[in-house]
Amino acid sequence: MIKMDAVERFYMEIKHNNNRGFTFIELLASLTVIMILVAAGISNYGALFAQQTLIQKTEHLYHFLRLAQTQAIKGNRQIYVHFCQATNSNSWKMAMSNSPVADSCSLNGHNKVEQLADGKKLFAATNFGSNQASYQPMRFDTNLGNVTLSNSNGDSLKVIQSRIRLRICSPDSARLGYEQC
Repeated sequence: MIKMDAVERFYMEIKHNNNRGFTFIELLASLTVIMILVAAGISNYGALFAQQTLIQKTEHLYHFLRLAQTQAIKGNRQIYVHFCQATNSNSWKMAMSNSPVADSCSLNGHNKVEQLADGKKLFAATNFGSNQASYQPMRFDTNLGNVTLSNSNGDSLKVIQSRIRLRICSPDSARLGYEQC
């Protein structure tokens, strides 16, 4: 018979007990720690989603206005982007057209209608004359103005149309990857 020393016996006991799994107390402790981490993380994701929505909508507006500029030059005609706030709501829409007049907020008959802000999580304010941006076929013949988009967390970004260029900036301080206006 082979004699086992204390180290071999200890190793055999550990090896034998490895197959037992978690005890109920260990399982409860693990689940409690996981739930605390998940609860703390979910609130941070809400702010992240709000910021990403703001950035996405601002860049969408920027590219929509760039498309209007391009269409004016390409078609050799004046193009208008109409901004319209729905009655009894903070919801905003925008439409691209070659007509200087928009028929109420339905924007029927216009080439391209897009949702700008829903009025619940994302808010908009325009500073264009008659709530429209216009682009002439001549390259730098545009009307001046801006659109400010903000979310429910207080973050805001602004799309500014100057005579020469269209740009995105942050009104308060350099935030969300954009310079201060």
